[in-house]
Amino acid sequence: MKASIKAALISALLFPGLGHLFLRRGMRGLLFIVPTLLAAGYLLRATLALAATLVADIESGKLPLDPILILERVHSSGIDNPATNGAALICIVCWIGSVADALWLGRHR
Repeated sequence: MKASIKAALISALLFPGLGHLFLRRGMRGLLFIVPTLLAAGYLLRATLALAATLVADIESGKLPLDPILILERVHSSGIDNPATNGAALICIVCWIGSVADALWLGRHR
């Protein structure tokens, strides 16, 4: 198997940019790793904050343990905002871009 295919698979299946480290293109790999880590960290922080609020409301009795009501609370929480949508878009673009770039690097070696 060619090195570019291995790098693309590593980037696709593990984490964006790791395939570039396999190809010994560390700085280029960091261009995919750092934004993805920052965006994923933001998404994780927002999700955990919302989950903590929901759990506290359920434990206090303010929110019944009803999936429909919980889903309505999630939708009304404002978690679906431009910042979270942008962070999700950054993750997707970096993931696809790192796979495509790993394949491109292999073809131009």
